[in-house]
Amino acid sequence: MDSTSDLALYHRAILHIPVTQIHRLETLVEEAIANFLKLSPVSYFCALDSPTNLTTAAYSPLIQQQRRLADKLRERLGYLSIYYKRDSAHFVRNMALTERHEFLQQLKTDYREIILNYFIDDPYLNEKIDSFVNLAFFADVPVAQIVEIHMELIDEFSKQLKLEGRSDDILQDYRLTLIDTIAHLCEMYRRSIPRES
Repeated sequence: MDSTSDLALYHRAILHIPVTQIHRLETLVEEAIANFLKLSPVSYFCALDSPTNLTTAAYSPLIQQQRRLADKLRERLGYLSIYYKRDSAHFVRNMALTERHEFLQQLKTDYREIILNYFIDDPYLNEKIDSFVNLAFFADVPVAQIVEIHMELIDEFSKQLKLEGRSDDILQDYRLTLIDTIAHLCEMYRRSIPRES
């Protein structure tokens, strides 16, 4: 699927960036989150110039998830600023190779559980996301590493679905999981910088 049809299938808050802009990832993620939160859950599909004439009814579960995510992000981003003190000895870049590998595998396992439970009524989902983000934050995991974990898992799920003869189109909805997780992580990083007096 090309990027134009992909954009029309999802929504206009999606940002497509060339690989040469990867150094701006955190800024671009924040921009995408801001655009996402500005979307009108009822009208954004109608506003698309799509040749497929998609209806909002067809995306009702997605719209509900978008509303839920927007509410959660506003709640999280509305917290009072907190200054986090972290021990650089525990940063992922300072870990021994075996410790780093084990840590990143644990992050991937935790994120897999978040993805698998994201669209079901899991009362502990927010706690799982908070726990994952806390691990990543205190280990100073770069946002790009979280994106890489997400892409690896989505690729694994896609291969599994294709082996089962099923479409992997549903995996596009899991961008919400990535947006939710990165928004929380970026906010923790932003608030970890002491404010100027």
